[in-house]
Amino acid sequence: MQRVLHKLKMNMLVGIAFACIMTIAAQAKDPAPFLGMQIQGVSSEIAKALGLKSTKGVLVRDVAYPGPASRSDIQRGDVLVNLDGEEVTSVESVTKQVINFKNGSKVKATVIRRGKKVDLSLPVGSLPPLWDIKRNDVATIAPLGITFAALTDKVQERFDVAWGTRGVVVSLVDEEKSAGLDIKVGDVIIQINQAPVWKPGHIIGFMKRAQEEKREMVLLLLERDNGFRFTFLPVPQ
Repeated sequence: MQRVLHKLKMNMLVGIAFACIMTIAAQAKDPAPFLGMQIQGVSSEIAKALGLKSTKGVLVRDVAYPGPASRSDIQRGDVLVNLDGEEVTSVESVTKQVINFKNGSKVKATVIRRGKKVDLSLPVGSLPPLWDIKRNDVATIAPLGITFAALTDKVQERFDVAWGTRGVVVSLVDEEKSAGLDIKVGDVIIQINQAPVWKPGHIIGFMKRAQEEKREMVLLLLERDNGFRFTFLPVPQ
């Protein structure tokens, strides 16, 4: 039994290795097409579990919110089998298609959901700036001993941040300087004073503005393992 479970686990990991963020920031001059879905290949074990006849198609692991796909009827767990009139055979086949989609258009899709085929329409959007993070970037608020890092793919993997989470990750915390603050390594700052942030420089900019306005605190919305929470960050004067 343990060998079977180990084999299943390894095969699942192989399938997950093909997960794709559907950003397709390809060599285009215009903003890259963006569906806002995370997908993975269908292994033979997944096909058997779902009663599928083949491993063709891709499994929808997650849907970005807000995002184009979130405005459609597609759901986590759907098996995408047809996209814009073409049979979906793999993650790679979808990737090649999406590159050529037109921003602002809609494409037809067919998914298998609980054994039945469902036809739906998928909006195609433009890659938002907060999803287009490729450059390693950090910033430190020295008086508080807190360092923030841009959420590149490598940083996201290092801190085990959920795929759909967008923001700036807390990468270092000086426990002595930050004593009493409700912030820790691995937290992802989603907003400052109700405004979204996705670059470490955004945080520094908000802190400078707060200094100029003589504010003592800024309000953070952060995400950690147990969900979202609001907390305060003091403004060094």
